[in-house]
Amino acid sequence: LSGCASGPAGNVALTDNVKPSGSRLVIYRSSSLGFAVMPNYAVDGRVIGGSQAAGFLSCDLPPGRHEVAVNNLPLSTNLFGQGSEKVSVDLRAGSTTYLSAQPQMGIITPGAVTLIQVTEGQGRADVANLHQNSVACGA
Repeated sequence: LSGCASGPAGNVALTDNVKPSGSRLVIYRSSSLGFAVMPNYAVDGRVIGGSQAAGFLSCDLPPGRHEVAVNNLPLSTNLFGQGSEKVSVDLRAGSTTYLSAQPQMGIITPGAVTLIQVTEGQGRADVANLHQNSVACGA
């Protein structure tokens, strides 16, 4: 699949600890469903990278509240799916927050990708064998 991420796997890329004064956000997409649907992710209105099947991205950000959004196509629909295109997350100092990006296929229009916050244990397990996407985080 040409849309798949090709960086290091999560069990290698996420081995360094989060700085005690910082926080980490990991957004991942474990499903290959809708692999051609690859909208960008934005944090606080700034695009940080694209959604790719079997991939994740990781950003070190200042602790506090951040808005994370998926820039789906305007005609995308999420008629039957779970999650939201925008979520607010409270990033805690010294910890990692995981968001699972889940493609929701539309009936007539392109599908949407939605976000659901998961536990750190679930996120770490899900990301272990996924590959890292390139990002433009900047704190």
